Amino acid sequence: MSTGLEDSSLFDLFRMEAEEQVCILQTELMQLESEAQSPSRLEKLMRASHSLKGAARIVGLTSIVSLTHAMEDRFVAAQHGATLDSSDVDRMLAATDWLAKLQSVGESEVNQWLEENTAGIEACAAAVQGQEGGPAESAAPMAAAPGAVEPAQPAEPTEAARAPTTKPVADVAPSAPRATEGVERDIFAAPGKDERSVRERTVRLTTDRFDHLLSLSAETLVAARQLAGWGETLDRNHRAMNKALQMLEDDAGGSTQARTTVRNELERQVAVLATQIADLDAVSRANERTAERLYRAVLGGRLRPFSEGVTGVPRLVRDTARELGKAVKLEMTGETTRVDRDILDKLEAPISHLVTNAIDHGIELPANRLVAGKPAEATLRIHAGHENGRLVITVRDDGNGIDPEQIRQRVIKRNLARAETVAGLTEAEVLEFLFLPGFSTRDVASHLSGRGVGLNVVQSMVQEAGGAVTVSSTLGAGTMFRLTLPITRSVIRAIRVLAEGEMFSVPMVRIDHVMHQEPEGDAEKLHVTWNGRAHPVVPLAALLGLSDQPLPRGPVPMLLSGGFAFAVERLVDQAELSVRRLDPRLGKIPGVSAASLDENGYPLLILDVEDLIQTAAGTPTTTSAAQHDDSIAPHILVVDDSHTVREMERRLLVKAGYAVSTAQNGQEAWNLLRLNEYDLLISDVDMPQMNGIELVTRVRANPRLGRMPVIILSYKDRAEDRQRGLDAGADFYLTKGSFDNGSFLQAVVDLVGDAAPLASGGAA
Repeated sequence: MSTGLEDSSLFDLFRMEAEEQVCILQTELMQLESEAQSPSRLEKLMRASHSLKGAARIVGLTSIVSLTHAMEDRFVAAQHGATLDSSDVDRMLAATDWLAKLQSVGESEVNQWLEENTAGIEACAAAVQGQEGGPAESAAPMAAAPGAVEPAQPAEPTEAARAPTTKPVADVAPSAPRATEGVERDIFAAPGKDERSVRERTVRLTTDRFDHLLSLSAETLVAARQLAGWGETLDRNHRAMNKALQMLEDDAGGSTQARTTVRNELERQVAVLATQIADLDAVSRANERTAERLYRAVLGGRLRPFSEGVTGVPRLVRDTARELGKAVKLEMTGETTRVDRDILDKLEAPISHLVTNAIDHGIELPANRLVAGKPAEATLRIHAGHENGRLVITVRDDGNGIDPEQIRQRVIKRNLARAETVAGLTEAEVLEFLFLPGFSTRDVASHLSGRGVGLNVVQSMVQEAGGAVTVSSTLGAGTMFRLTLPITRSVIRAIRVLAEGEMFSVPMVRIDHVMHQEPEGDAEKLHVTWNGRAHPVVPLAALLGLSDQPLPRGPVPMLLSGGFAFAVERLVDQAELSVRRLDPRLGKIPGVSAASLDENGYPLLILDVEDLIQTAAGTPTTTSAAQHDDSIAPHILVVDDSHTVREMERRLLVKAGYAVSTAQNGQEAWNLLRLNEYDLLISDVDMPQMNGIELVTRVRANPRLGRMPVIILSYKDRAEDRQRGLDAGADFYLTKGSFDNGSFLQAVVDLVGDAAPLASGGAA
């Protein structure tokens, strides 16, 4: 029987073996440290190291053979009564780091990598055997987690960080999920050739699943052959009926007996046809059921347990807590929750960032916890589960929580907003500042955190995976981060709707509520009320450029999402759709994210709800501010990926009398600019999907938009950053501290003129 691995190289097979066995080694070693040495655990460790040794010998990795042999010897000795203490576990974990690092090396680079690292591996093997093998720490690797990220501009090291250390191997063995210090990496860059080969070359299936797929494929083949036979049968029936009809035409004036014979033949053929159609319908339904089972079985091959995406987290918790002198117990639930491989690949890095932040920022030292009446050992909980068709992951600690007043003071100190503006923000709005690039509650950065990069990276990576992240906290009781993501990006559940006679699908994961209700208000500002909040009504056909007709009177079907009610012609049904990415040569199509095929094989567009929300927010009927007595106020488009900063800019401009629309990244801004008329563009620089420099460059190259004034508003204040923005075509380059000194509003006035300010208590 085929295993599906015939085309894999020996090194690929070794890499797959190493991935599985290293996970076993790290998990069991940490259990061994916290519990008694059980024979069953030592047996698992011995077998894992023995399997790796055999695999390494087959592919000729001599130094890895020595390393795994040393581990195996220690486990065998432990089975015969020798004790493995905490320092031994440290050395073993350092050895697994070498194995994990090897997994990320491309096959063509293995020999060079071994030449450069053999001395370090041999020193590690000697340390595992309890010999004085030299300072293995000098060559110990950092086994970076997939997608792990370091800040592009590291903070100046503290005196403690600059001080030299001479610790034994066990004290400096790197944590598996942490990236190498000082290495810059683009988190949105495409993986290299070797990395793609590691992740995409093979898909591992259990024997039972493979046998199930083979069985379903055989059933499908049999059904296909049956359908071919039915085609021949129906063709014979068709020829017989045509022959009878021809006899009627040839004998139009003939005898009654001839017509009766022909009629009887036709009736017989119709009866046969009815039987054949009934049988064909039964075969067709059976074939459809088999195809559905086959489809779900193949889809199941893409879904992996959540635990596979966080294999390095227990090690990270252990090492980080020990390094900081804290006692932390990790509780993970929902490990068997099924997640698409593409989503799973993106999870470990953001979760690792959140875990590090929780231990470093939130969890107190044991003595401080005892003083506060808490157990000396803190609890860090990670939970994964499915809620309403979405994957929800929570990372919760029982530490000191986040003080919103401290964040308010930090915002004011860094001139991110006026004091009166900050005082009016809700606690949820204040906590959103934590996701800003460069924002930290600490004055001094350590190698673990404090640079204000980690949470911004978490948000960017989660958004890249099609999800969102929120934070809530109770001072003195702890903090919880909630990540909401799609379960799979290959198949979605969607609601199919009609807009101007065209059918579209809307992902259910982005729909808050569905209703059939008559809108309230006047014709220009229709809205519906749901959950105590007014939602402006926006016709979907208008957003997609299909029609500008007003809504009919009476109840209207609507989809509620992102604070808007999208009115449609009809709600058709719910469906499960396979997602087909659009050809990149088409560029970004406004309002559309992907495509699919319906049950008849016709193309079906999948709408981009976030894009629709931003477009709806950019329409003057829903965001218009004050107007002059005899003229319309200048219309400004504000672009920033931070909701908090974006909202503060909007409030400031609306209070000054301008009409304001917003976008959360350059791509959405570009869509709005092509659909609407604006008098001024204000853009951030660092944003996902399309950054501010690229946006300004596109604006200047567009014949219609080329003369529109542009202001860049960024945290970056270096001379080279300023020059880069001006070279792209910006009229002004301001820093976000300009909110307080008035230069921001003055620049707006200089470019588009003054506007009548709102009275106190206006729309801002």
